[in-house]
Amino acid sequence: MKGRLSLCVLILAAVCCSRPPTREYFVLSESAEYGDTYSFILDLSDSSATYGIDFFTRLEREAFGSFPSEDIMLDLRWFSPSDSILVDTAFVKISDVLGTGYYSKDLRTPYKQSLDLPQVGEWRLKAKVVNGSEEIRGLGLILKETDGTR
Repeated sequence: MKGRLSLCVLILAAVCCSRPPTREYFVLSESAEYGDTYSFILDLSDSSATYGIDFFTRLEREAFGSFPSEDIMLDLRWFSPSDSILVDTAFVKISDVLGTGYYSKDLRTPYKQSLDLPQVGEWRLKAKVVNGSEEIRGLGLILKETDGTR
């Protein structure tokens, strides 16, 4: 009986202590470098996993103001574990609304559902907002990890 109980506790501990398949990161605009560049450190060390990323943000406006009408352009710089740099562009689409209020609008846009990066390990991502940085309350990303081969 004690052996079964110990086995159940071990299995429960292993399941409860595993890393969640989805992790969220958010940087407030006040913490952005130069007011428009958001930095993230991502653990992409599982060589058998597939990683996907969504970007999200909250737009805020003054009373009687308007929200931007253009998609928010992000200039991306990926820094590999060996310090090589990859460059890309992404857009947070104004039409991808999660929720809205009079003074705010929440947006979430898929970036890549399967990242194809040349190395595993800890990557640094710097996302610079090219347009509309005044209305952005911050920038976040959702890192989704799924089992499987890359």
